[in-house]
Amino acid sequence: MKQFLYLVVIVLVFKCCLCAVPHPKREIGDSNWSPVDNALNQWIKNFAYPGCVALVANEKEILYFKAFGNYTYGAPPPLNAPNNPPMELDTIFDLASCTKVTGATTAIAQFYERGELDLNTKVEDILGKQFGTNGKDQISVLNCLLHNAGFPPDPDPNYWDPLFGCPETSQTYPQENFSCQTKAWNGLMNQTLENPVGSIYVYSDLSFITLMHVVGKLAKENNYITVSDLIPECNTGGPGVTQCYFEAYLRKYVFETLGMKQTQYLPPNSLWSKCATTENDTLSDQYQNIVIQGQVSDGNAYALGGIAGHAGLFSTAYDLYLLTHHIMFPDSYAQPFLNSTTTTFFTTEYNHTQSCRALGWSTNDPTVVDEGWNLSCGNFSAKTWTHIGYTGTQICADPNLDVFTVFLTNRVYPIAANDQMNSARRSFNNAVLEVVNSDPSRYLSSSLSSKKDK
Repeated sequence: MKQFLYLVVIVLVFKCCLCAVPHPKREIGDSNWSPVDNALNQWIKNFAYPGCVALVANEKEILYFKAFGNYTYGAPPPLNAPNNPPMELDTIFDLASCTKVTGATTAIAQFYERGELDLNTKVEDILGKQFGTNGKDQISVLNCLLHNAGFPPDPDPNYWDPLFGCPETSQTYPQENFSCQTKAWNGLMNQTLENPVGSIYVYSDLSFITLMHVVGKLAKENNYITVSDLIPECNTGGPGVTQCYFEAYLRKYVFETLGMKQTQYLPPNSLWSKCATTENDTLSDQYQNIVIQGQVSDGNAYALGGIAGHAGLFSTAYDLYLLTHHIMFPDSYAQPFLNSTTTTFFTTEYNHTQSCRALGWSTNDPTVVDEGWNLSCGNFSAKTWTHIGYTGTQICADPNLDVFTVFLTNRVYPIAANDQMNSARRSFNNAVLEVVNSDPSRYLSSSLSSKKDK
């Protein structure tokens, strides 16, 4: 018995040694990583983005972690004037669509693993018969994860469009509040489809706005969240209050559980100056009419009050490292956040004949119609699971190499009309591969380095 207990202790200690590492106090990356340094600096010179933070890790360690550039190309952000801050390791970024995997996808995976959600469940059975109008009665949770629910890409009209009628859109400087919560809920209930359910892949924010309410409803019904957990301003008392339960669930059961201390919706005003700027909306005169910093840049998420399933989360490179490490290496932990069966299921391409999508995540598979999201992970393997965000964010995780990258930029500053980001993402990831492949015994986990030759 004593021998058995001793072995258990050894196993647990070994697992803890492989757990996510503490936040580094300084940058990581020696001269061997100069191809990555050069690539990231070159894209700043090319005006692909004003600045970035990049991280590379394997199971055992963070291999590379550096910041480059500044918040803007020169003009001080109003919240930081007269300074234009340099990017730092802890700079906070608007994740845009990386919100989909950091938030809703992760929560859905938890409910699935605990046996509280069958992915084939019809959304109507969770949100009520009203959702099933206009042909939506056959939409399942799985359809939403795969973006084949039949939805158009966005609400039409968008919530930020005065034609939709959110109260704040009539103002020159609309406020980020929850005054449109019930109207947006009703808009989703009455939403029409563009395609038959399950027939075709169309990347749609509406699928993840739907999943926001699914998570919120499950969190409430399974007593994970009570009214006391809600942001008071969010709880308007209407049917769309599931939005508030969604936020509270992520806060308590994802971000706090994983130690993601800088990941949240609605960063407090005191943190806005530590957030990378996004659009200068005074130039495009689109909606917010401000230099956006510390508030979500996605117009529909902003109109929803800053909390949404498709966009709205703010985070740092290190926080995303924590999440990605837990998903990629669950067996490294004595108590996994999600087990390896679940993480493999959610990060594996689901239907090769339709798209490169996994569940919530996408993959880097170039042999399907959407070409692995234009190979934004560069020459990482086709099994690489990934997601990108409109503001210039990305996660790539290659299970063949057991290496992953986090790449955060604010490429939408000063305006979003910037078509260089796909090239910049590929360049960064290919530079990482160049370094890793130059010395696999050094950069790959020792027990896994032989994968390179397979």
